[in-house]
Amino acid sequence: MLLLLVLFFGACNIPKDPNNSYENAKISSLRVGIVSKTDSTTTSFEKKLVANFAEQEKMQTQFTTDNETELVKKLENYQLDIVLGGFEKKSNWKTKVGMTKPYDDNHVLFIPRGENRLLYQLEKFLDKNQKP
Repeated sequence: MLLLLVLFFGACNIPKDPNNSYENAKISSLRVGIVSKTDSTTTSFEKKLVANFAEQEKMQTQFTTDNETELVKKLENYQLDIVLGGFEKKSNWKTKVGMTKPYDDNHVLFIPRGENRLLYQLEKFLDKNQKP
């Protein structure tokens, strides 16, 4: 019985948010990196998608543009919350970053590795806002 109570109360804070990404984004801003040399149509769609997510969650957004390698480094160090770049789900970066489920048949957004509340909320939003 005690084991069941421990498991129940331990599950109450799922999804875990080890770096408080979601709460930090709500308090200050959602930090979004954009790869500088990306197809403008894809980037525009992704930027609008993330802006709509932030608005729904009542978050401010802070956009940063840089090359892919630098943005991934910042994501790994939790200096960014999301990276946009028209990435495909079979990206070579998959060992260094976390990925959302595809917002269309193939494209994903990069997030810091590990399950967290930001990923959970973002994927709920993506489920409702799939690209046609």
